[in-house]
Amino acid sequence: MHVISLEGSYNARGIGHHRRPWLVRSAGLDALTPGGERALRDAGVDLIIDLRETSEHAERGHEIPVRSVPLYGETPPSAGTLEEVYAGLVRERGARLTAAVIAIAEHPGTVVVHCTAGKDRTGLVVALARLAAGDARTEVVADYAMSGSTVRPAREAIAAAQLSGLVLSASARAASERLHLDSPAEALESALDIVDELGGVEHYLRSHGATSDHLAALADRADAHAVIASGSVA
Repeated sequence: MHVISLEGSYNARGIGHHRRPWLVRSAGLDALTPGGERALRDAGVDLIIDLRETSEHAERGHEIPVRSVPLYGETPPSAGTLEEVYAGLVRERGARLTAAVIAIAEHPGTVVVHCTAGKDRTGLVVALARLAAGDARTEVVADYAMSGSTVRPAREAIAAAQLSGLVLSASARAASERLHLDSPAEALESALDIVDELGGVEHYLRSHGATSDHLAALADRADAHAVIASGSVA
């Protein structure tokens, strides 16, 4: 994984070769500048998978095609713990999580996946896609954990404003701040433990609509970019 600097967004990282990643993740891209769009296109990105709800969209400042795959089907939660929110997504939104992974698998080029901050919904979808492709769980969790240091300074004031209208105890407020701003490794680990309880990543994706072709496409793409990264291909 490697950081990609994007004008008009943040928390962007490429998975795979630093020049030709097979997958990119990011925070919201509505405000992407021409320079930011150019950076994504230079990385090979030719499709955006947007995991947000329609109510979260703003006017787009770019011309990259977008495929909308909303995960919640309702307004995203403003309060609660990361573990509770992730457990709810894994247990109740498996078909939507899998639809996003399928969208990655079916696209022949490189996609960038994003939600609002690029850590929660994006973190789960990217984790499932990477694990299905054969990436090590330790690498996937380490990638997820990188988001906190970028998201907190970018969204601290926004989170404070969102939480100011809620009546929360001190502990509930701390948990909600963590929900909005942090990406501790143990939060993703808890979600992946549930996936394991449900039969593992491959079974989880298959049970929600993924096929052998989808799983093979993810593995083939990751393998191809691993060859590039090794220097075997110019």
